[in-house]
Amino acid sequence: MRIALITGSYPPDVCGIGDYTFRLAEALRQQGIAVEIVHGGSWRLHDTPRIFRHIRSLRPDIVHIQYPTIGFGAGLAPQLLSILVRGVVTIHEISRAHTLRKISLFPFSVRPLHVIFTTPYEQGFALSWAPWVARRSDVIPLGSNIAVGTSEKASDGEEIIYFGMIRPNKGIEQVLILAELIKRSSLPYRIRIIGKPYPGLTDYLEELRLRSRELPVIWSLDLSYEEVADILSQSLVAYVPFPDGASGRRGTLLALLANGVATITTGGSHTTRELDDVLELAHSPEQALARIRTILKDPELQRKLSNMGRRYARGFAWDRIAEQHISLYKGLIARSRS
Repeated sequence: MRIALITGSYPPDVCGIGDYTFRLAEALRQQGIAVEIVHGGSWRLHDTPRIFRHIRSLRPDIVHIQYPTIGFGAGLAPQLLSILVRGVVTIHEISRAHTLRKISLFPFSVRPLHVIFTTPYEQGFALSWAPWVARRSDVIPLGSNIAVGTSEKASDGEEIIYFGMIRPNKGIEQVLILAELIKRSSLPYRIRIIGKPYPGLTDYLEELRLRSRELPVIWSLDLSYEEVADILSQSLVAYVPFPDGASGRRGTLLALLANGVATITTGGSHTTRELDDVLELAHSPEQALARIRTILKDPELQRKLSNMGRRYARGFAWDRIAEQHISLYKGLIARSRS
């Protein structure tokens, strides 16, 4: 079986969905599937014939588009490709997309053999717009782009982790408010911000760094997967205040839980009851600081949250995700041959 994965971004590009595609390709290859990656270049409508010819030259059994990615930008070649080549499309996000982005997703509902969503919430939202996709859609969850590290947990518990893309609407401003509270209270904590700067937002990053200059903040940017895993495996507690709440489509959250980091975050309409059980919810930096102090004073609570997080994250293991994809691919190929 040969699969062509279509993505606008791929490592070393900065893009969470590009990272996801890399991990999916590796997981499929480990199970004996031949995978070709089609990425990079321009994705405007007039580029479609060139991309189409390249895909045909690979002779794939299944063409699988990952959408959206930073590399696709506003280009509409992926939409046209989904009509020209009947394959699979994974739509990673629709509920929070701009209205014009939502409208641009309609071509993906026309001819694909199958549409994958990453959470039941995202699937339900999409079906409210395009109910005809219901019989040829499924939910296959995301996995963590970061492996489980092998270092032992720290003993001092003085470092609080933030992990995510450095861009607006990621809750980083709330993290800096937490740092201000820590400084004002003369507490021995420091915050380590781990992430990658979003392309084109250098000014935003510099503004954050300037604001944090006198605060107990350490910036750890552009680290390798291995370096991030090593830090997370040593960490006791994290604060990741997602503006729309925690959900299973947050790869950074899965990385924290898989590494046994007790995680304080925000709840929302996407937060399932199962996920709610393994997190500590705080709707303000003040509440977050109170929860952090409680956790760091209680080793038994640390262990409980760590173990529950690891258990939850095992349901998002890459071998299971690959098996779900392979089962889908085999069914589609068998149906097309019959």
